[in-house]
Amino acid sequence: MARRIRQRAAVGILGKFITRRSRGRCELCGGREGLRLWELPPFPEEPDPDNTLLTCARCRGWLESERVDSLEARFLSGSVWSELTAVREATRRLLTATPVDDPWVRDALEVLG
Repeated sequence: MARRIRQRAAVGILGKFITRRSRGRCELCGGREGLRLWELPPFPEEPDPDNTLLTCARCRGWLESERVDSLEARFLSGSVWSELTAVREATRRLLTATPVDDPWVRDALEVLG
């Protein structure tokens, strides 16, 4: 069973800023269902928008379980180009949890460097 990463309540202070930044969409896939803030571990002392992103239920589930469905996750090849540090880092974490035998995963990881 995968360990569940416990999120901090304090990250909620970034909600309004990140919701505006994301235009109310998941910053990984663009979805609108079950949106919630996700702070990338390890957590800094104070919540930081460069370490936090807005995620939908599916993407958050993948981040929590560190398991990704490579057929559904092809959108990650687009999020590698994000200017946002948190989005690129979350994308990197999801891609490394995706089976590398898919050519699009190797290409996307190359873009991230």
